[in-house]
Amino acid sequence: MYEKFFGLNSRPFDLTPDPRFMFMTPQHSRAVANIKFALMNRDSFVIITGEIGTGKTTILNTVLSDLGTDYVTAKLTHTTLSRIELLQALLSEFGMPNYTKKKVLLLDTLRAFFEEKNRENKHVVIIVDEAQNLDMQALEELRLLSCIDNRDRRMVSIVLTGQRGLDDLIDSPGLRQLRQRARLRQRLEPLSEKDTQDYIGHRLEVAGGNVDDLFTPEALHEVHRLCFGIPRLINTLCDTAMMSCLVDEQERVTLEVVDNAAHELRWSWLEERDEEAAERREPTKTHPEGTPVNLIVYRDGQLMEQIQPRGFPFVIGRSNANDMVILDKEVSRRHALIDQIGGIYVIEDLNSKNGILVNRKRRSRALLRSGDIITFGQIDVTFHADSETSEDDDHGTEDDTSNIATIARDTPDEPDEPDEPDEPDDEGTGSNKKIEGQKLA
Repeated sequence: MYEKFFGLNSRPFDLTPDPRFMFMTPQHSRAVANIKFALMNRDSFVIITGEIGTGKTTILNTVLSDLGTDYVTAKLTHTTLSRIELLQALLSEFGMPNYTKKKVLLLDTLRAFFEEKNRENKHVVIIVDEAQNLDMQALEELRLLSCIDNRDRRMVSIVLTGQRGLDDLIDSPGLRQLRQRARLRQRLEPLSEKDTQDYIGHRLEVAGGNVDDLFTPEALHEVHRLCFGIPRLINTLCDTAMMSCLVDEQERVTLEVVDNAAHELRWSWLEERDEEAAERREPTKTHPEGTPVNLIVYRDGQLMEQIQPRGFPFVIGRSNANDMVILDKEVSRRHALIDQIGGIYVIEDLNSKNGILVNRKRRSRALLRSGDIITFGQIDVTFHADSETSEDDDHGTEDDTSNIATIARDTPDEPDEPDEPDEPDDEGTGSNKKIEGQKLA
């Protein structure tokens, strides 16, 4: 593969678990320590939640490898089970397959096994992965199993791991008794940008490489932005990017390589995240009566459109989930927003790839005054916030009160953005007004 091309001794971003590449952030180290402490104290329940790919399985494998011979474990990964199937699966994991449908017999067999291990001074640990798929009856069955103990100590601990839906399930009214028995509940968050960079650097170092030699700083930033700090996605994207470098004989992963790799992977869920974020935005605040805001849009000095936002915050970017859509390769999916704070208007860059210019000066955040010019890629937007709208403007464009507009970049050397095969996220949904390369007299 690409190992020889980059002078590496192994693939640094292979998805196959490899203890050599173990990277523990502070929260992962804390989770491992907390689980070990809970099991040493024979707690009834331990609950670990987090998004897909945040390292829950890695943490469990780390704990299991350190438990030693004083613990007997069973791990369930298939969790769409009824109560009877759950008990059958546990017996199978403990090496005693029993497929009778008589619940009493199954419970008696499990109790006898727990008591036997307790006499041997061993503690039984049941690990249930993807526990958000369990129904409430199965969870209640697990709670009842955790109640099996002798007079002086508990014989069973149960570790539940799952996605964020597990939190909602555990917090449901019918599982109050289970919640009371769970002393440890921890949620794993995605990696911060610094942790993402350290994670990539660690894996490359183990593979015999150096992150500064193989990735540009801009590429590392883009990996974090596209992957939301989720290790599994980071591995997938970095692996694809390095393979692309091999094909193109490029010795360093750049921002462009990362973006192309994301398009190659067809990560359409990036747009779904944008849409979810748009749906979660707070209700818009209408602008004060008598102080309308108008955005006059130009491309290469040619007037294209006038937009009057109906509310704030007003988000601008390449994704169709935004209030104003600019189809330009230099514009990020969520590029910037204009907001109104106490009658004052501000523009803020949303960690975009190429930033914004206000009156030709690069700014991350700026107050807006009538007449200010905001630049996004090849598009200039003149901001007006006073009673004098541009109805009397010399350009004579028609007024458009739509709060959604799409501006497409028109160049003679390439087709319009919506027709490009590597930009599926910019296709119209039918609700956006598109202005593609038109020039007004």
